[in-house]
Amino acid sequence: MASQSDVAKLANVSFMTVSRVVNGDPRVKSETRERVQRAIEELGYYPNSIARALNRQRTMTIGLILQKLDFVLSEPYISHLIYHIEKALIPHDYDMLIVSGERRNGGDLTLLFKQKKVDGVIILGSQIGDPRLQALSENRYPSVLLHAHSDLPCISCVDVNNYSIIEYFIDYLAARGHRRIGFISGDLSVLNAYQRLDAYEAYMMKRGLPFGKELVFRGNWSSGSGFEAFLHFNELRPRPSAVIASNDHMAIGFLKAAYEHQVRIPEEMSLVGIDDIEMSAFTTPKLTTMRQPMQTIASAAVETLIGAMGGKDKPAARIVLEAEPVIRDSCGFFSGA
Repeated sequence: MASQSDVAKLANVSFMTVSRVVNGDPRVKSETRERVQRAIEELGYYPNSIARALNRQRTMTIGLILQKLDFVLSEPYISHLIYHIEKALIPHDYDMLIVSGERRNGGDLTLLFKQKKVDGVIILGSQIGDPRLQALSENRYPSVLLHAHSDLPCISCVDVNNYSIIEYFIDYLAARGHRRIGFISGDLSVLNAYQRLDAYEAYMMKRGLPFGKELVFRGNWSSGSGFEAFLHFNELRPRPSAVIASNDHMAIGFLKAAYEHQVRIPEEMSLVGIDDIEMSAFTTPKLTTMRQPMQTIASAAVETLIGAMGGKDKPAARIVLEAEPVIRDSCGFFSGA
């Protein structure tokens, strides 16, 4: 296996020059840098990541905190988002450490920094009022919340505009004659689920549409809870003519239950989801949904975190992105009473 000394010998430079090239030191002349890089490629030399981290006084690793690991298996949106985060880290030469928030429930996330495991963290799906965020903020550890919000001074946030998503769908369905619109929430311990429910209640009342507790089913993001939601709504009289599911996974469970109970969608009930996961284009009927800009969300989180790691005096960012409606076949017009 080639060493740094072998590279220095082949490139006819000092050991220190090779070290500077490997660590991205801008003081190295371009001609010298190119000669060293050619030697690295020819010898197949791979820099020691631990030594590089010590030299830079950084771990070159960010932590991705997942509140619930089962989301990775049960929620396709999350696995795709993780992929885009990893891809966004590549140009910055950072690795990613995935950590279970459940395993550290009630614990101290600052230990990841104190034990020199990470330089910053992205927290996905932080629960409302998570007490661990206070310690991260007080210690000024670079932290970004994804699909959550915090007013703490050193915690940045990246999310979509959950209120505009729900407002759009209520207007969309109302324009097609729907008045009795049901709603399937996500896990209400998570902020974006709470915001979507809050938006549903606010905009239904604002537009004078009928609203009651029976029109809300508390789901948990899973297709199983979407299936159960259909059973709930199908028992109501009158039954809602349209339903908004807080994610596509629950909408797909709803579609399966409707099929099994011979309720035609969209002829008898209309349905929309949120996320635009790949499967939503292959259901029967194809699902009308709201596309979250996953690549932009991931890039914004990574760039915000890299910026925070580069300067601890940088103010926290509050980034809210807009989703894009994807109109397919699961919504019809309603002309009933």
